[in-house]
Amino acid sequence: MLSLFIMDVSSSTQMNNQSDIRNAMENITAQVERWSEPLQFKYTNFRMGDELFFVCDNLASTLLISYYIKLIWPFKAQPVKFGIAAGDEPVPDMNIEHWNSKLTKLARTNLEQIKRSDITDFQLSIYDMNTDIYNDVLFPYFTSIVKAHSKLQQSILVQSLYTETQKEIAQINHKSESTISSHLNKAQYKQLSLIKKHLLTFDTDIRIEKNIKASLKGGLPWY
Repeated sequence: MLSLFIMDVSSSTQMNNQSDIRNAMENITAQVERWSEPLQFKYTNFRMGDELFFVCDNLASTLLISYYIKLIWPFKAQPVKFGIAAGDEPVPDMNIEHWNSKLTKLARTNLEQIKRSDITDFQLSIYDMNTDIYNDVLFPYFTSIVKAHSKLQQSILVQSLYTETQKEIAQINHKSESTISSHLNKAQYKQLSLIKKHLLTFDTDIRIEKNIKASLKGGLPWY
């Protein structure tokens, strides 16, 4: 199944931090290219200053990448929003930037629909499938959880994505395990894990998470 997202940064020019936004976008683009290396077909393009375009042949990977980007994005007042579309279309055999597909138009429509939403930062459409449970329940809940994260909660949550135990996280931060557990509970770590589980139900062949964890372990420039 071919799938793609168009990601946009909200209010990207309104806080006089365009260079910071661009730096984050460049770093995330590099991360996504590394994450998606195991996929048979993938294409990533950072364009127009505040927009990221990604397309691949694995829907769960598209959703997983958008999930992780949302968790690591550093600018809470300027959230990233995702118009996502998927369907049984052939892999394009042309320059992707010249690719005129119903999927790209659908993803763009979805993005425009949620740009001013204060409820959700995601809109998903899949050919011949009802996605209301994702758009009306799962994605708004995910958006609400991430919006409420403090910087410290976000940082510890990201560390939990690539470490094996809370003891390791406690050692990294020079804090007690009980303190780390409290921060993860406040970040709703268990709920986020359930959300990820449901995003992975579309495909059984998930090859990219090992790359994602290795990349996060290597560090992000804003943490």
